[in-house]
Amino acid sequence: MNISMTILAQTKTGTAIEIIVLLLIAGLIAYLTSYLYYKSVYAKKIAALEAEKNELKSKINRLNNEISNLEKELEEKEKGEGKGKK
Repeated sequence: MNISMTILAQTKTGTAIEIIVLLLIAGLIAYLTSYLYYKSVYAKKIAALEAEKNELKSKINRLNNEISNLEKELEEKEKGEGKGKK
């Protein structure tokens, strides 16, 4: 095993394989590092957007409730006007 590694290290093919392996490892390390960095950076932005989304959902619910209340009031007024005319 040791002799085959020595021969492989002395050939151009062996050198090319070693360079490719080292480049792949360096690329993997760079990818993982950037992934972890951007994950931490964007986690704050995502949390802020989630909070804003929740606020907007609650605002939509309040507006929908207000619309339904106004529709009920309008129906009551229309019924009241209809009885007064008869």
